[in-house]
Amino acid sequence: MGLFDDVLSTVSKVAKSDVGKELINSIGNGKAKDLINAISGAQGGQPLDIAAGLKAALKVGIETAAANLGKKDGFLADAAVRIGIPEEALTAFNAVQSLSQNPTFNSLLNTAGVSIPTSDTVVTLLNRAAEDAAPKSVNIFANAITSMGIADAKNILFGADNAATTYLKDNTFTQLQGAFMPSINNSLSSVKVANTTPLAAWSTFATYNNKLVEMMDNRAVKMGIELARKTGALKDEYFERLSAIKIVNTDLSDYITGKALTGLFQKVSEKEYDIRHNASARVNDVLKSVFGQLDRR
Repeated sequence: MGLFDDVLSTVSKVAKSDVGKELINSIGNGKAKDLINAISGAQGGQPLDIAAGLKAALKVGIETAAANLGKKDGFLADAAVRIGIPEEALTAFNAVQSLSQNPTFNSLLNTAGVSIPTSDTVVTLLNRAAEDAAPKSVNIFANAITSMGIADAKNILFGADNAATTYLKDNTFTQLQGAFMPSINNSLSSVKVANTTPLAAWSTFATYNNKLVEMMDNRAVKMGIELARKTGALKDEYFERLSAIKIVNTDLSDYITGKALTGLFQKVSEKEYDIRHNASARVNDVLKSVFGQLDRR
């Protein structure tokens, strides 16, 4: 053992003794106290478990996120996480919504009496499903956080304001998606707005949409529509809308699960930022000890 190690060992022993503890307490909260405690930990005391602190922050984050997003309008009223109609289906949805109001197309598709939901209704339903499922995410996230190994925890602690959340997302997103999907599926088939579920509303739209696509693939129908357009019986706007319609996926599970998880991670990230920058957000001793190191930088 060299001279430096001898000095560290001696300081460590003194720091752990009753006299040493009294001395440390008398010093107060200055840098000298931090230094002595750091040396004591380095010599076999109880060093801060940074990984445990990061996990604790993530658990607080998901509990807060799930509670807030699980309220009515938690997703719907928050522009940062609000779930819209799938981008690839948006043009088709707008076209179908317009065409469904035209008696000619309704009779061609033999869908008289079927009401295509408005975009506002569909968006509300999608977000209600995510809000209903959000509280069920807590245990799923907690299991992933507990079992996750954290490499290079110190660099994560002293990294970006969302470093822990990013690490969690990069290492568990696929796992979480598989675990969360049953909850989403249950919500899609049970939540109701205007007496319809998200699954039923989307199925109505997708069925109508896909029938239109099939109709447009029929040679005789194409010729009839083209003739109607040339004679002025079919307005150009309706022809253009028909041309914009493509087959859409009737299964929303992957889309809503992915969007709901992305929203939850967004809110976990915001809570991580709060814990890093606001001492009052550190609600337990582990968070205070680990994230308190950021205050001394």
